[in-house]
Amino acid sequence: MSVTNAPDNPVIKEFTSSKQIKLFQSLLQAGLTGYLTFINPLQQTQWYFALYQGQVLYATGGKHPLRRWQRNLTFFLPEVDFDLSSMYQNMYQKVDHLSTSSSLTENNNNNNNNTVEINQPFWEYKLLHTWVENKKITSEQAQNLIYATVAEILFDITQGMEVICQVEVDDSLSPLLDAISLASVIPETQKQWQEWQDAMIADRSPNLAPVILQPNQLKQRTTSEFYQDWHDLLNGEQTLRDIAVAKKIPPLEVIQFLLPYIQSGIIGLVEVADLSPPNVTDNYLIPGKNRQQPLIACIDDSRAITSMMEQILAIAGYRFLAINNPLEAISRLTEYQPDLILLDLYMPQMDGYELCTQLRQNPNFAETPIIFLTSSENVIDRIKSKMVGSSCFLQKTVDADKLLHTIAQHLPSEVSEA
Repeated sequence: MSVTNAPDNPVIKEFTSSKQIKLFQSLLQAGLTGYLTFINPLQQTQWYFALYQGQVLYATGGKHPLRRWQRNLTFFLPEVDFDLSSMYQNMYQKVDHLSTSSSLTENNNNNNNNTVEINQPFWEYKLLHTWVENKKITSEQAQNLIYATVAEILFDITQGMEVICQVEVDDSLSPLLDAISLASVIPETQKQWQEWQDAMIADRSPNLAPVILQPNQLKQRTTSEFYQDWHDLLNGEQTLRDIAVAKKIPPLEVIQFLLPYIQSGIIGLVEVADLSPPNVTDNYLIPGKNRQQPLIACIDDSRAITSMMEQILAIAGYRFLAINNPLEAISRLTEYQPDLILLDLYMPQMDGYELCTQLRQNPNFAETPIIFLTSSENVIDRIKSKMVGSSCFLQKTVDADKLLHTIAQHLPSEVSEA
């Protein structure tokens, strides 16, 4: 399997350990420094790796990057204050989300070496380095946490079966901590995945959260001690991995222990959202993208829609900004000055008509292309959208080719050629 650069992004089916080894060996031989992105289009999930000379510096992404971070802090660094509220409130300042190379390198113009920028890609890596520098943790502790993070992500990628692989060179990256060799990580991950398959639970993700569906039935089939011990954990808000850390046992043992109750319908497994740190907006940007690439903003209260748009636009090479709260749209757009705006027509807090009118009255966005997204085919909606200043009108079920073609048509020529 060869490594290709964007836009030739290969689709890898059944991304097993042997294929992972081949991929990372080829990156090591090539001495790649930059970013490696894995995209699972079916699950609408992305994982990001930062590489230095083919070795892994850090990895992040997936469904629960903040849960994973806090969980690993709890397990590996119990002496560190891992409460997200206090940690972020005291440590993070306003950031430039569009900066990428500074996320893994020292900022020589910043005299405060303790400042870590929460909304930058790979901020956790910089924070670990800061803690090591300040002798709050040891280098070995940081490496153990990074190792566990990479192993967990590789497990999720393997379980996802099919991924799109995207490689981007960025020679500006330099290591702050020792890089991770995958020679032992991949076999260990494959062993865990094989055990997961052997237990006949390959279709159940450790990122799911168990919840008691029939409390009376559970009481009848278990002891009072068991019920009291597990009741608070089985609330649909803690994943199998979270519970594993609390119980100090592997996730496999957790689900095997609960499996009889899951199979009988007494306990269910549900999706759970990632943790939401305070002072972090609904914006997110693809790491590793050049400032010269056009920035596309998408304002939609549906995270599923913004996630879908992110998948399409990231592969096409655009930078991406999602805003899921329309009441924050103007301040966020003013801060980042996108080259084009995708705007949902119907949102509960503020509809697209009102927001588009306000944007057109703002000198910063008087000429910015605004493309409405809607599931409606009403002619009146199309007419009204033109009256408030929209540039175009697209169905929400638009296919990728049509979306990209429309964006290319409406981007200013000097931006699209950047």
